[in-house]
Amino acid sequence: MIGLKRKARVLLLDDDTSLQKLVTTLLKREGHRVDVVSSGTLALEKINSQDYDALLLDVMTPTDGGFTVIKHLKENKPALLQRVVLLTASPVSVLRGVKRDIFGIVFKPFEPADLIETVARVLAQ
Repeated sequence: MIGLKRKARVLLLDDDTSLQKLVTTLLKREGHRVDVVSSGTLALEKINSQDYDALLLDVMTPTDGGFTVIKHLKENKPALLQRVVLLTASPVSVLRGVKRDIFGIVFKPFEPADLIETVARVLAQ
């Protein structure tokens, strides 16, 4: 398993509180700082006020999800797109993510090791 080699600041966008807790626990065990939001609007507020090493974005939230954030990044912070990990249960989301040059995709439900490895690959870029 590839471990996260450096301490990172990660933003997690997901509306599922159970998943928020799981991802936060996994990444904090690796020594990372994790901020959690439940909407794309809140994610954009965080992104515009702080620097993040990686973004984990749920693409299917009830309101504005990860693709809202991705559109903003393309227009305003294109370098940050390379540090996005999509969290999805939908193969259609993968196709949309690939079209948007997203480098990391994790399917829900996921194995903890898969999440850690995907984040590590994104951080290594």
